Amino acid sequence: MNEIKIDTKNICTQLKYLANTQGMNMTMLKFMINELFEKKDSIRNLYNKMKHNRLRVSELAEIAEVLNYEIILREKP
Repeated sequence: MNEIKIDTKNICTQLKYLANTQGMNMTMLKFMINELFEKKDSIRNLYNKMKHNRLRVSELAEIAEVLNYEIILREKP
């Protein structure tokens, strides 16, 4: 079981890394998101949101679903 702590200041790099570990690039990831969730967003739109740290929680959840991860909120120690 892999566990990744997302750093909000570096989320784009981390999500690219996770996609890469699944054998996907960002274009493939966005294609799968569009297919699974019946969307028509462009890869450019995703890149812009990630670049400016403007991903919605719902978009992060979609990415996590495609990459077979779940989002868990845990109280800090």
